[in-house]
Amino acid sequence: MASKTYCFTYINEFNETCKAEFKHNEYHNLMELLFDRYMEDVGDCKGRAWCGTCHIQILDGSLSEKMDADEKETLSKSEAVTQNSRLACQIPVNAELHNLVFRIMPRT
Repeated sequence: MASKTYCFTYINEFNETCKAEFKHNEYHNLMELLFDRYMEDVGDCKGRAWCGTCHIQILDGSLSEKMDADEKETLSKSEAVTQNSRLACQIPVNAELHNLVFRIMPRT
C-alpha cells in the first residue's frame, strides 16, 4: 500500500508561491525537505537551531509542537520575528504540515 502524499504551500525569497509534496517522515525536518527537494538555500547550521537561516513565518495553519529553548533563543536574535515564527529545522515532517502556508523569511 502506498503511503499518503501531503502538501503545503510556501512563499520563497523571490515572493513566488510554491507548492510542495511530501510523505510522512520522508525527511527528518522541514528544513531538510526544502533544501534537498526544492533547492531552498536554508540551514547554515545543519539543523541545530543555532543560525536562524531557516526562519519561517506561518501564514495559515498551525503546529501543535511547541518551541524548545534553543529555537526560542535563536529566534530572539532574528529580525522580523512574530508569534508565528519558527525555525524549519525544528519542525518534523509529518501530516501536521498538510495544507500549511508559510513564508521563508529573508536572511538579514
